[in-house]
Amino acid sequence: MLFRSHIVSRVSVGDEPRGVVVNPYTGRVYVANVHSGTISILHTGSVIATLPVDTLPFVVAINTQTNRIYAAGCNFLTGAGSMVVVIDGHTDKVITDISLNQSCGLGTQGIAVNQFTNRVYVSDYDENQEVVIDGSTDQIVARVDLLGRQPLGVAVDLLAKQEWVALDGPDGQVDILDGSTNTLLDTITVGNVFINNVAINPSTRSVYIASDSTPSSLYVLSAKTRQVLTAVPTGQFANDVSLDLLSNLVFVTDGQGNQVFVVDGSSNQVVATV
Repeated sequence: MLFRSHIVSRVSVGDEPRGVVVNPYTGRVYVANVHSGTISILHTGSVIATLPVDTLPFVVAINTQTNRIYAAGCNFLTGAGSMVVVIDGHTDKVITDISLNQSCGLGTQGIAVNQFTNRVYVSDYDENQEVVIDGSTDQIVARVDLLGRQPLGVAVDLLAKQEWVALDGPDGQVDILDGSTNTLLDTITVGNVFINNVAINPSTRSVYIASDSTPSSLYVLSAKTRQVLTAVPTGQFANDVSLDLLSNLVFVTDGQGNQVFVVDGSSNQVVATV
């Protein structure tokens, strides 16, 4: 198969864009701009709205079933602490703010949504916990204690109703949470590396974990066995990972190499760099 991954356009958004999420049904793209304290809303390659929010948003996720967008961040300027901003994707207006805590160190480092249970999972780095939010009521239903470890990226295993949480530190550890009981099930070790973010393909049950240690790699694991299957070299500083379920392609950002690696999820081979 021939892959032609290339930049088709460049769109100016806010200051320091970080998290990005797409609604495949509406075609709208939501970009979290940290320093601007805004969410840029794009459609057909253009910014159609800029939404001010009450935090400096770092990560963003979407429930495509309810068309609600969740932007998490920490406001160092106002001292408001960490929060999650809930946005209605039908009107592109803020519905409510959900306060997580009053701490504002590194804030929220990851967010994921289980669209079938309507639960939102937020990595609260400062309080060493994973916060669980009920998307129906916008209320916090659980705070999962991670035993002093700081959580980074989080992803949902929809089939098993579990959450995989990357932990900060040189041990390459990942916590696996039970989505039904909101308890810690297991902690696995990827390797003696620093890891950042995680993505899960619910169809293939493959787990992808980005590591920025030298050499920078994308670790591929089996969600069934929780074992590492392979490590794919991905430049100098792999700091984020996402996937396209339809094409089974995995996209890894190399923050220092200023490039994106495209990995074929079937062969676990790099098929393009952008």
